[in-house]
Amino acid sequence: YIVIKKPSVLLLGSSGQLGKEISKNHLIRSNYSLLALDRNECDITNFEKIDEVIDKIKPTFVINCAAYTNVDKAEKEKELANQINNIAVENLSKACKKHDSTLIHFSTDYVFNSISKSPIKEKNKKDPINFYGYSKHLGEEKIFKILKKFFIFRISWVYGEYGENFPKKIIELMKKNKELNIVNDQFGSPTPTSLISSAIGKIICDNKLNKKFGVYNLSPDNYCSWFDIAEKIAKKQKKFTNGINPISSKNFKSDASRPSYSCLDNAHFKKTFKMQIEDWSFYMDDFLNGLTND
Repeated sequence: YIVIKKPSVLLLGSSGQLGKEISKNHLIRSNYSLLALDRNECDITNFEKIDEVIDKIKPTFVINCAAYTNVDKAEKEKELANQINNIAVENLSKACKKHDSTLIHFSTDYVFNSISKSPIKEKNKKDPINFYGYSKHLGEEKIFKILKKFFIFRISWVYGEYGENFPKKIIELMKKNKELNIVNDQFGSPTPTSLISSAIGKIICDNKLNKKFGVYNLSPDNYCSWFDIAEKIAKKQKKFTNGINPISSKNFKSDASRPSYSCLDNAHFKKTFKMQIEDWSFYMDDFLNGLTND
């Protein structure tokens, strides 16, 4: 018998909401030997460890789901956010270059601060207004400088089955029957981890698509406010009796500033990868239906 060894994929940050989703992707698992490591097994700020793991398994793709994502906390923990989102990404890029691995990295809508109300294209000028966005911007720039073989997927308002996220938090508060004040003047496109994972699987398992390196906005069609999401959840959670009040972001205290409009234009992604993408509300309904069936 000839044993054909599958090429390997290294997934970093496997315990986060996106990492968990991608680590159970059947398409990736059937085409590759997938090594999924969490922070305890391989901390991306441990440069020697990263280099050693990549050298050992020689992955075709390194999928980096490790990130510092707490937008408000990043204003106080700048050094840590910079260490994870920028310096570690620079090191990871160098390791990928050295071992000829393709890096798949996730960035954010918060590298932008769009003044206009038209969806943001990949080539728009970056202008982060919070430290989280700034640290992600610096990480992107390191990848551009070091690598030719990379994918950066800019994603926004991420939620899913695992980890903490906005829809889950709202549901939790509704169960406690709290009256909620939700910002209605910040707009974006809530993006499910299921969509991101499915897209990554299709791309890396297709030999034509997995060479189309570059930066892509990966988000659903259309956009909404945080208030719109809460309202949609309230309609599904029929037991919820207290009100949801729309409020201006001026009346909502938070440590980090957030852009008022951060809807990403996904046309370049759809055209390049020939993938059908639905409206944000389609995915949100799907997510909420999954929760009510549990």
